[in-house]
Amino acid sequence: MIEVVPGIYQLILPNPTYAALRYVNVYLVRGSNGHLLIDTGWDDEALASLQKQLTKIGIGFEDITQIVVTHSHPDHYGLASRLKQLCGAKLALHYLEIDVIESRYRNESDFLSRLDQWWRVNGVPVTGLTKFREDFQKITRGFISPVLPDTTLHGGETIATGVFNLQVLWTPGHSAGHISLYEPNQKILFTGDHILPNITTNIGVGLLLSQSSNSPLDDYIGSLNQIKQLEVNLVLPGHENRFVGLKKRVEALIQHHKQRTAEVAKTIKTEPKTTYKVATELTWMPEIKGVSWQDLDPWSQKLAIAETAAHLECLRTSGKADKFFRDSVAYYRLLDTVK
Repeated sequence: MIEVVPGIYQLILPNPTYAALRYVNVYLVRGSNGHLLIDTGWDDEALASLQKQLTKIGIGFEDITQIVVTHSHPDHYGLASRLKQLCGAKLALHYLEIDVIESRYRNESDFLSRLDQWWRVNGVPVTGLTKFREDFQKITRGFISPVLPDTTLHGGETIATGVFNLQVLWTPGHSAGHISLYEPNQKILFTGDHILPNITTNIGVGLLLSQSSNSPLDDYIGSLNQIKQLEVNLVLPGHENRFVGLKKRVEALIQHHKQRTAEVAKTIKTEPKTTYKVATELTWMPEIKGVSWQDLDPWSQKLAIAETAAHLECLRTSGKADKFFRDSVAYYRLLDTVK
């Protein structure tokens, strides 16, 4: 637990899913008549960790009156239902995330069937399908108690605590309804998973990330350019450490995705390939000097396929590649007009 500025605390909770991101940051923002919590962590041992850290600053669950979730992925939303019961707090979430709650968490068997179909269409072999399905169920089952928000956000709202005023920014890309929060007086930006200091945020197409756009990568680049205009002294992300130098980080992320799109285009220059095949030919996690497909764990492989699909769709929507089907499997090829 760290008090990053007077009245705003970073609480660090365990993250059981992704080895590269072992912890989740949630933030306690003091208020004059009840406090606000940004994100919640998983519905697991994170609850005990959260309670312990809150106790250190003299706050009980009953003192939290507002919960704002940046997006509905399990490590940020999973504990929301239990916390609402303990706190009696009002939950706020972007309206586009409601579809994730309804389609992913409330009907898991139907979601898994649709996810299997998406993997098949994008070229995942049968052995991979079994491995991915088992890994997905092992990681997510029991960690989420779905609950709908009391307040739906669209972006542009201000959430007041009586001490701080948080402006809601719709920042799609990592998820369709991802939001960031900006405190203009302190010039602090809470970024959730939109911008992390070291790891590149996963931007993917597919049910796993529950995107509503055909090109979330274009959405993400647009969101980054929007965020870059803000005057920010301190960035508080959903993982890793707080950092400064927002504009430099944004420019680095944009450049990374330009390079990755070019790399993806190169793989389909001479012959059409499935999303899965392209993903297996790329180098992953360049921020830690690169990891081959074979060395990724199953969860990371699933994210890698979704991210590859996002870059392929970006090429397609920009007119640089096309997509066709052969035996119900999707293939991408670079168009001859691209040099």
